[in-house]
Amino acid sequence: MDATADAEASCADGSCASAAFQPGPYGTGARDLAGPFTVPTTAGPWTFEQEFTGQDHYVFLVYTPGTFRFGNGTDLSQSLFEGPVDELLSRSPRNVHYFFLWNRNEAGFTEFQTRANDALALLSAEDQAHWRPRVHFVTQQANMIPGWVGNLVRTRIAAMLPNKRYDAYQWAIDRNQRVREIGQLGTLTNGGIAPDLTFLAHEAQYYEHEAQRAARLRAETATVVTLVDNQRVDYWEGPRNWRDAVQYADAMLPDPATMARFDTLEVDFEMHCPSHRDGECGAWDYIADLRICEDPTPSGDAGADAAADASPDTDAASDGSAGDAAEETFRPRRAGCDREVARWITPYWREGRWVTDISQMLPLIAQGGRRTFRWYSKHQFDPREVPYYISLSFRLSNRNRGMRPSEVRTLWSSEGEPFNSTYDARHPAQRFTVPAGVRKVELYSLITGHGAETGQCAEFCNHTHSFAVNGATPTTIRHPDAQSGLGCAARVGEGVVPNQHGTWYFGRGGWCPGQDVRPTVTDITAQLRMGAENELTYTARLNNNPLAAGRNYGSINHATYLIFWR
Repeated sequence: MDATADAEASCADGSCASAAFQPGPYGTGARDLAGPFTVPTTAGPWTFEQEFTGQDHYVFLVYTPGTFRFGNGTDLSQSLFEGPVDELLSRSPRNVHYFFLWNRNEAGFTEFQTRANDALALLSAEDQAHWRPRVHFVTQQANMIPGWVGNLVRTRIAAMLPNKRYDAYQWAIDRNQRVREIGQLGTLTNGGIAPDLTFLAHEAQYYEHEAQRAARLRAETATVVTLVDNQRVDYWEGPRNWRDAVQYADAMLPDPATMARFDTLEVDFEMHCPSHRDGECGAWDYIADLRICEDPTPSGDAGADAAADASPDTDAASDGSAGDAAEETFRPRRAGCDREVARWITPYWREGRWVTDISQMLPLIAQGGRRTFRWYSKHQFDPREVPYYISLSFRLSNRNRGMRPSEVRTLWSSEGEPFNSTYDARHPAQRFTVPAGVRKVELYSLITGHGAETGQCAEFCNHTHSFAVNGATPTTIRHPDAQSGLGCAARVGEGVVPNQHGTWYFGRGGWCPGQDVRPTVTDITAQLRMGAENELTYTARLNNNPLAAGRNYGSINHATYLIFWR
């Protein structure tokens, strides 16, 4: 596919903010354009078209006790509306409006208004002045409201969804005037959910992340090379007959002279559900990756592991969830399609988009021309069809770094490797000499832990990975968030998909569900002996302690490269 300039982007698809209220056609489905409406509130009529700025987000929650009760007796709506409004506001970006409506038990909703107003009264004078015009209590029963809002509620109540959730009573409109789904508002417990009103703030945090990303991309001059455009990928071949999702793609890169002008490479990856609805895509947090197909002949990369990129893969990567009893399916892979350039973890039931800087991988495509790439995601264990639609592209640009990566050497590369007391022995020291003309040398690592064996490792433990050059003080990659109950929830502003329908909020060992695995890049230039041989050692620990003999701590997916800049 031909490279195209990014300058032709427009607001037609809702990808950029505009202060002007957009004309129709309007709809009530996810990602549809929200239409004009007026709702009666305790402060008087509020009219969307008049209040719209293109800078604010609008989040709606309907009080409907008795509609959703879990096996443990928890009433979802009742518990949410008993939550702390002041804490919700403290966690929210300042450019959000909250609309609270009712569809059952108006008296109970009135009691909620009293509690909410009492909480607002305890805020500082500055915060009260800011939030009171942004917290709205709608006075009319939700499904009786005329116009767009009432139509949305009525349509969603009547919808026959393949996996019906809470969509009729919670939704949002982002600053692009697009209707958005709201996911799981709380944490999973035995027999249900522990509702948490403050989780509403995650949605607005994520919309702000999207808006800031869109603004950055619009401001950049980039050449975009499409690998895959809205391609359906399937995991399902019938009940209990799953398969991995594999998509090969040919892309036409610019010629070598043009490629030589770029010093920055980003990969833009989006996976969305059919109709953009929660519950219509994959249920689990699994590894997905992108690999470049190259000549299977070993290329002389550093160390004994240099030929690993050309070896066939017979061991599927460990997934991010424990307890899967189904047998692994075979991962078809063409020879030479083994060099991993990017990695993600799929979200639970929801869609997402990630733009990741992988500039250190530029040398792998420096020759330009037609190249083949392989996208892979582990098969989903689900009793129904769970497709995704994926889009993948490269963004090539020049940020005037003053140098560019010129060579990539593989140091260690493995998938699903057992994390046990023999792990270090399987990663011997690597020796290399820096080529002439190199100005900077970096280590580029993708390290994630999976499985939940001894001590809930390696997914839920702080495994550390230390690299030492020529005996100097090592640089260590740590994962302290793996011991945090809300470690991934705290990273919504960094691109973690919010309120996924699962245990998305727990911190993990090097990753989060619904996020890209961002490379760890370390500059080791100052520790090197230029023109002489260097030694790089690598050791792994659990909470800084050696791994105990006879125990298994899950598995590690590890790719570390040596990057030379000129």
